[in-house]
Amino acid sequence: MTAFLAICALFLVAAIGLVAWPLAGKGRGGEAAKSPLAAGVVAGLLPLAAFIIYFAASNWDWKASPQAPPAMSKHDLRTAVGQLQEKLAQQPDDIEGWKLLGRSATVVGDYPLARSAFQEATARSQGRDPDAVAGLAESMVLIDESAIDGEAADLFEKALAIAPDNTRALWYGGIVAYRRGDMALAQQRWVELQQHDIPADLRQVLAERLAELEQAVGKPAAKAAAAPAAAGGIELSIALAPALAGQVPRGATLFVIARRGAGGPPLAVQRRPVGDWPVALSISDANAMIPGTKIAEGGPVTLIARISRSGQPIAAAGDLFGEVGYDFASARPATITIDRIVP
Repeated sequence: MTAFLAICALFLVAAIGLVAWPLAGKGRGGEAAKSPLAAGVVAGLLPLAAFIIYFAASNWDWKASPQAPPAMSKHDLRTAVGQLQEKLAQQPDDIEGWKLLGRSATVVGDYPLARSAFQEATARSQGRDPDAVAGLAESMVLIDESAIDGEAADLFEKALAIAPDNTRALWYGGIVAYRRGDMALAQQRWVELQQHDIPADLRQVLAERLAELEQAVGKPAAKAAAAPAAAGGIELSIALAPALAGQVPRGATLFVIARRGAGGPPLAVQRRPVGDWPVALSISDANAMIPGTKIAEGGPVTLIARISRSGQPIAAAGDLFGEVGYDFASARPATITIDRIVP
């Protein structure tokens, strides 16, 4: 557990560093779309990698007060990656494990290992897993940026053909189109990407790129069609108890979690900045922690809404939360009132 918590902390530091890099300056022409290659989507992947490792390996009680994790060296993180490699040597058909290794290797900067891991995931899924295909293409670009004009470009297109809403493929697919001079296609893909739940830093980069493309294309970006309701969705309304209104700090984060049974790992999670109340949203299979999970299968779930002061997924003393049981047989919207404090 000690090693895991430190991995999460290092993920966060890495994400900040990677996102800060492209925002530090702008280029001209092709360079404007080239500078954030590594940072934009990787920053969005790091929290996902941290979530998956945490929820796959931990039996943490979300309501318990955590102990402060000790410091961890980069050597320890590489050791954790090595342990994952050993596990995969025993379970080589674990496609999700290979993808996780690819993401983790990306975090520590071992791009050749990331490429090998995503190659395994792609081969074992017979090229049908868009995340594996896009991950393989991204690792190629991180090793050699010129790959985006060759094989990596073809792989991003393949990932989009399998899953047109794949966020990583949409980002890089937009760059591929931009570099080929197809500004309208780049604009279309990045507008679609804006409709997804992406990090605020990447959203800012997208806004800047789309502003440039509007001038190049000569017309405003067309708004993407609203996505159909996701399968297995639960419509939610979240309210904050008036007695706790004065205890929400600025910059707090709202986590909405669906899990089955007491102490079980979350099935699906949404994360968003705290804003006005009430909050209306839908949590569905699209938010599943493990791709392919059907949250409606297996019976009722517990829905939890928690305001995190630290912005971290692990509950801490002083966080505000509320929860309610939900039975899919009712097919009714659910309401959660945040009215308790983590002791």
